[in-house]
Amino acid sequence: MDGKIIHDPIHGSMKIKGVILDLVKTPEFQRLRSIRQLGLAYLVYPGANHSRFEHSLGAYNIASRLAQEVELEEEKTLLEMGALLHDIGHGPFSHTFEQIYKHYVKEYDHMRLGQNIILGKIDIIDGEIDSREFIPEIIESYGYSPKEVADLILGKYEKRYLGQMLHGDVDVDQIDYLMRDAHYTGVAHGIIDIERLLKVLKVHDGQLVVDEKGIEAVEGMMVARALMYSRVYFHHTVKIAEGMLTRALEFALEEGHLWDFWKMTDCRVFVELEDLEGYPGEIVRRIKYRDIYKAAVLASADELSAEEKKELLSAYRNVKRRQEIERNLADAVGAKEGEVILEFSIADLMLSEPRLKATEINVLLHTGELQPLTKVTPLANALKRRQTPRWAVLIASPAKYVDKVREVWKKVIFS
Repeated sequence: MDGKIIHDPIHGSMKIKGVILDLVKTPEFQRLRSIRQLGLAYLVYPGANHSRFEHSLGAYNIASRLAQEVELEEEKTLLEMGALLHDIGHGPFSHTFEQIYKHYVKEYDHMRLGQNIILGKIDIIDGEIDSREFIPEIIESYGYSPKEVADLILGKYEKRYLGQMLHGDVDVDQIDYLMRDAHYTGVAHGIIDIERLLKVLKVHDGQLVVDEKGIEAVEGMMVARALMYSRVYFHHTVKIAEGMLTRALEFALEEGHLWDFWKMTDCRVFVELEDLEGYPGEIVRRIKYRDIYKAAVLASADELSAEEKKELLSAYRNVKRRQEIERNLADAVGAKEGEVILEFSIADLMLSEPRLKATEINVLLHTGELQPLTKVTPLANALKRRQTPRWAVLIASPAKYVDKVREVWKKVIFS
C-alpha cells in the first residue's frame, strides 16, 4: 500500500504510510481529534478549535523532515513514532486539568499515561471495537520496541540527540505548536522560520546542536515562544475559564463522579458535568455561554514577598490547601464555595512547559567549539530569565465580589 496523503493548513500535503499510518488508524490516536489543543482558549481566540490530532501529525511531519536534514538512518522511524505519539496520553482539554492529576489520578500525568498506553499497560478506550489493533502490537510488528518509543517520549532514551529532537530548547513539538497555535489564534507572535531552523540543526558529539549561522532563527523561535505564553497560553481570561472548569471537575470528583475523566474527550466531560446538579452544571453553563468570572487580582512576582511566594507555592503543590484558601476567600466576601478561584502562573508553567527552564541547546561555533546558547546570544539569556507571563497570582470571582476580594485577599491568605 502506498499510504495516504493528509492535507494540513500549516505544513501542506504530507504522506503517511507503514507504521505511522497504522498508528494513526488506532482508536487511541483518533481520540485526539476530540481534544482541543488549547483547552478553553477558544473563548478568547474564536479560531482556536484545533486538536491534539492535527498537532501530533504536524510534529511527526517536522520530525520526518528533521531526520532527513541531520541524516538519521535507523533511528528515523523511532523519532517519527515518538513525535506522532508524544501526546497520546492527553486528557480532555489538554493541559487544563494537569494540576489535579497527581491528587486525583495518583501517579499519572499525560506523559505517564502516554507511556502506559504505548506499553499496553492501560486502555484509554471504552467499549469493544471490532478488529482493533493495539499500539504496542503495531510497533512490535514493524520490528521496534514499545519501550524505546515510551522512553523517547519521556526523555529517557539513551541517545541524547534523539531526546533533544522531541524535548529540547528547539524541538519538533514546539516548532509545530507555535506555528499551529499562531495560525489558529490569529496571533502573529508564533510565526517562526522553520525552513532555516531545520537547516541549521546538526548532530555533533552525540547531541543536537545549532550551527552558529542559525542563531537568529533560534532567537526568533524563543521570542515567539515567550510572547505566545504571555499573550495566548496564560491570557488571564483563558486561565480563569480553565480554573472554573477545573473546580467543577474537582467538585464532581469529591462527590464520587467522573473518576475516569482522564479517559474522556472534551465534549464528554462537558456533558457529564452539565448533567450533574448544582455547581458543576452551573459552571459548565457559564462557560458554554461565556459568562466568565472577572479578575479581581493579577499580582506580579515582584509584588510578593519571599514568605508570600512560599505560602502560595505550598498552596499550588497541595490541592487541599488551595481549596481551603479559596473557601476562606469566598467566606470573607460572602460568596459561595467555588465562586472565588486562585490560579498561579509560574509554578503552573513549569508543570506544563518545563522546557522554558531546561538545559539549553549548544551552539557549534565556526572554530568547532561548543558553547551554551545563552553564552552566545544575550537575547536568549534575557528570554530565559524573563518571567512569563506578567502575572504570578490570579484571583477571580463573579463581578459583584471583585472589589471585596481585592480588599481582603492578602489579609485572608497570609494572616
